[in-house]
Amino acid sequence: MRPRFSALAFISILACLLFATSGVFFGQTAGGTRGSPGRPPTRGPESGLRIGKGPTTRPGSHETSVKDERDRIAGKFPAPTEKDKGEEERRDAAAAASTAYVDAVAIEAQRQAVTLTRDDFRVLVDGGPRRVRAVHYVFRGPQALAAGRAIAVGNGVIAHADEARTIVLAVDETTVAAGAERTVVPAIGHVLEVVGPADRAAVLTLPRPGPLRFAATHADLLASANTVVGRAGPVHGLSATSLDGLRDLLKDLAKLEGPKSVILFVADVSAIRRVSTKTDTDAAAISAILDAAAASRTALHLVVASQSGAPAPGNTNLQTLARSTGGSVTHLTGDALDLAPLATALLGGYVLDVEGRASDRDGTVHALSVSATTRGVRILAPTRWMPRFDPLPAPVMPASGSVKGASK
Repeated sequence: MRPRFSALAFISILACLLFATSGVFFGQTAGGTRGSPGRPPTRGPESGLRIGKGPTTRPGSHETSVKDERDRIAGKFPAPTEKDKGEEERRDAAAAASTAYVDAVAIEAQRQAVTLTRDDFRVLVDGGPRRVRAVHYVFRGPQALAAGRAIAVGNGVIAHADEARTIVLAVDETTVAAGAERTVVPAIGHVLEVVGPADRAAVLTLPRPGPLRFAATHADLLASANTVVGRAGPVHGLSATSLDGLRDLLKDLAKLEGPKSVILFVADVSAIRRVSTKTDTDAAAISAILDAAAASRTALHLVVASQSGAPAPGNTNLQTLARSTGGSVTHLTGDALDLAPLATALLGGYVLDVEGRASDRDGTVHALSVSATTRGVRILAPTRWMPRFDPLPAPVMPASGSVKGASK
């Protein structure tokens, strides 16, 4: 009796399941939902029966739905077609074209200002104002997710977190005196302290950076630093070849998604003074670097490690180059807080969703200006811009389950 009872129970359960399932599959037809004849026709996953354009005579009727399906099989209605992948790609491209992301870092009293809102930014593209449609703030670096959950952002701003930054330290060997490597390597190691455990990081040398390979460990970064060779000639200075190498490095970085940071390390204060825009050659090289930085979404941070007691350089063209990419300038003096501005700039930043236009994606670099309407806030943002399709990192989800910073 027990085996027989089990078989009967199994048949009964199966019948109940089929009956219950029929309500799901047949209760929702192209004409409407059972009990709601006025519901508009549905397509795709919502439709219980993927019929074509043929109507049902009795919306919601199980029998009529079956008849429609038989008619479709018989060829009376056009069979459902698969989604046009080409059309889907065109829609995705159109959506991406209307999205124009602009990067900006806001500094207030030597700290990042993370509570700005959409009204606190003013954006100009090619001299014309652009409406800021939405604002995202991305916490970056070690403990970015924890910081995103603990630190409040501005009203209406969506918070995101990304612990894996892309950081490349480019050491210009033409500014390192021959035989002075032992004095430079410790300074390079000090700069590498801004790199977090999850970062994609590499150490390359100019003037010829070679292939970009990210280190597996912090020890690998230090090992690369120990390969630096002094190549400075009788007259020290950043060479035109180094500028070309920096441009090529930025072009390589354009292949990677997301924002990047290149830390340009020069070991002689005179090198920063020798870069000039007075000659056509230097001006063209600097312009090419700015264009490559815009195309690759890279901020160039300048670190100058001069001899002890050397004066800090004034406003020079190489410093202007760094700031024109949205980067910072650091002069190592031996103080433990020397790297604070650089570390601060790498801790996160705003991604402004501005009003996009078809002319943005004409394949050229556009003039960009980002400023803050709030007094006391300084903006680090590139002066040249080229839109990219880079996706945003994941938003921060607080314990409540809602997106932190999202406007109500």
